[in-house]
Amino acid sequence: MGEEPNRIDASTGGSGGDGVAALVPPENPTVATELRALLPAAVDVRIAPLPQLPGTLKERLLGYNDALTSTTGTLLPARPGVTYFACTGSSYLVGTDGDARLHEAIEAAGAGRGLTAARAILETLAELGRTRVLVVSPYPDWLTDLAVGYWTSAGLTVAGVAKAPAPNGIYAITPAEVTTLLRGLRPDPGTVVLLSGTGMPTVEAVAAVGDELGVPVLSSSVAAAYRALRRLGRSEVSSSCLVNDLVGRWR
Repeated sequence: MGEEPNRIDASTGGSGGDGVAALVPPENPTVATELRALLPAAVDVRIAPLPQLPGTLKERLLGYNDALTSTTGTLLPARPGVTYFACTGSSYLVGTDGDARLHEAIEAAGAGRGLTAARAILETLAELGRTRVLVVSPYPDWLTDLAVGYWTSAGLTVAGVAKAPAPNGIYAITPAEVTTLLRGLRPDPGTVVLLSGTGMPTVEAVAAVGDELGVPVLSSSVAAAYRALRRLGRSEVSSSCLVNDLVGRWR
């Protein structure tokens, strides 16, 4: 699904101004591949890994929030047009108000227009005029509960939760498993199927399922690519990239 995007450190420059840079948990193998597959080839994609952190999953997710400003600073030489925080779970832990502060921290660091995964989902749902979601979660129960609370507090109706089995962790889930899970769902009309989690591979599954479910299927990666493209002012390329095809059919 496309070439591996460039990885940035503080000494590496980029084309600047019209690309997308993603702040990514260090073990996440999914974001880079999916952004490159979704966005037009002309959009430069850069990856800035967040630091390796000790502790529990909760401690690491909160630690990524604390490291946001310093990691965003490594992107300044590349001058991206959009800097995307690719970790939905970190937003779930701090709620909608905390997510707004994460967005502000990205922009205050000076590396392009900010975007969090959670904000990208909410903006895309608003554009589609949808407020009812069926959440597909690869998370442990406690984080799934926080996700449901987050979307509810943001004004959405959570119609249900489908768990994506991840006995070996989110990064071990395969596109085929996600496709099978999606095809087993029976969402109510008016619902959006929301695949939560940037580490779960979703793009192949969303593209394969298409409109079979009769409702939109949205993921963190799809929403982030869609909203990043609009922040770059490239909505005119609606016929030339995968993300506009996946979202545009439901507009």
